[in-house]
Amino acid sequence: MERGLVDGQRRLEQVTETDAPAFEAIVAAYEAPIARYLYGMVGDVELARDLTQETFLSAYRALPSTPITNLAGWLYRIATNHALSHFRRKRLFGWVSLSRLLAGGYDPSVDGHSEWVVTSSAVEEALQQLDPKDRACLLLRAAGFSSQEIAEQLGCSPGAARTRLSRAREAFRRAYHQGDPDEEAEG
Repeated sequence: MERGLVDGQRRLEQVTETDAPAFEAIVAAYEAPIARYLYGMVGDVELARDLTQETFLSAYRALPSTPITNLAGWLYRIATNHALSHFRRKRLFGWVSLSRLLAGGYDPSVDGHSEWVVTSSAVEEALQQLDPKDRACLLLRAAGFSSQEIAEQLGCSPGAARTRLSRAREAFRRAYHQGDPDEEAEG
């Protein structure tokens, strides 16, 4: 776990309704990862920023009355709930770009720019076809969460989370290779 996240977890124990500096430390440690996660869920920078703000506002309001044992898991669950609520309200399906989660991200100075663009586009198109909860499973796994943590964040059993993750991987694989003659010949 990153140093800032450990410090944020420690400071969480000290947060009260009037302890804004402690909560600011938590926001500082988690805002960027949560925003990246939400961007992956909704595929829109401005909407991701709005959902990130809603996530931290909800967290701030809930802190005094919520026992928290896993700060990161709790925050990601709030973020996931906000993203899924957005999809229910708008009846939209967003897309997730797992490539944006890779450590270091994209470097345009590296050879293979066109290949990266093609791959990124194919990943986005494939993920656009998935159910939002399936995208959440894949994205949470890519962010390093275990099946148990994914289950807690999605409000299901660990077995159901593993099943959903397996189904999501298979659906992603089919969508990604859709129209690929080599893949169809093998399948």
